[in-house]
Amino acid sequence: MSSFSHTTLAFLIGLSALLGACSAQADPGDSNPPSADDMFDAYLEEDRALASNLRAITPDATLEILRQRTERDQRVRMLMLDLLETPGAGPNEATLTWLRLIRHMNGIDRDNATWLKARLVDIDWFTRSDYGEQADNDAFLIVQHATHDPEFMRDVHARFARLTVTGEVAPDNYALLTDRLAVMDGAPQPYGSQFECADGEQRLQTPLADPEPVVDQRRAEVGLPPLAEYIELLPDCSTLPGGG
Repeated sequence: MSSFSHTTLAFLIGLSALLGACSAQADPGDSNPPSADDMFDAYLEEDRALASNLRAITPDATLEILRQRTERDQRVRMLMLDLLETPGAGPNEATLTWLRLIRHMNGIDRDNATWLKARLVDIDWFTRSDYGEQADNDAFLIVQHATHDPEFMRDVHARFARLTVTGEVAPDNYALLTDRLAVMDGAPQPYGSQFECADGEQRLQTPLADPEPVVDQRRAEVGLPPLAEYIELLPDCSTLPGGG
């Protein structure tokens, strides 16, 4: 696997596990799968419609804006999974398309983070008691993908540390953000949630912070399954035809 595809695959793994790899897998027997360019162009039409719908929402409809922003966040990542599952459409075979796609995804992430940061000037968070579990989770996804702004992620992590204690934030999201920041710092992971495909296998992006039994206990406290079960939920890197 090249360094390009290795890096690109890394951030998709947690998403795949959380969503159950829900995108439709290409038929390996299909002799004429769609090209990466065709898939990306079709996606752009969908995304333009989503962006248009977003612009039409009144500014005070905060939860609806949050929902649609998260939909855009997830749709571009689902396309990446679709490309990985399509023969000939992976980052090694369709590098220019992937560069276009990543640039587009980064634009969505930056725009979403800018919007969310402005909202968090006036509120501590989209807390579960005031805004509901869906809003808490939607806003978390925007933060988790704001890797261009580590200080924003750290600010939200500090808020999570307080709010998780009172049940206002999903504890598993706090764990995932904790590990994401650890990986960005090159530090060991307290919860062992961040994996990547390397040499055809799922591997932790950075080592565990503690022995596996200790990590599993910590995972249980936030509602995450044991590591052995979690790894079983991750895609089999060796079977992704678009993975290169």
